[in-house]
Amino acid sequence: MRKRINGRHAFVHERMLEMIVRETILRGQVSFAKADLARRLGCCPKTVDHAVTRLRREGLIETSPVFGPTGAQLPSEYRATAEGVARVALFSEERPA
Repeated sequence: MRKRINGRHAFVHERMLEMIVRETILRGQVSFAKADLARRLGCCPKTVDHAVTRLRREGLIETSPVFGPTGAQLPSEYRATAEGVARVALFSEERPA
């Protein structure tokens, strides 16, 4: 995941969106435990919660809970929406001079 987007620091929600879009394109979805993703992003799990909430509210990702055979909750599944894919495409565009 990139640390900079268009010459500026990338926010956690932007870096997370970029990862979810990449995995959605490659595999159709991605599953991760929030604690693992927080370690990977170098933030706390609460920040991951806020980022997921923001991305869902903006319609950039969809989430589905996953439960095991005993009813225990497993890592959720995340998929980028078409709007999410389009947003990440903007990350690669050059900034105007």
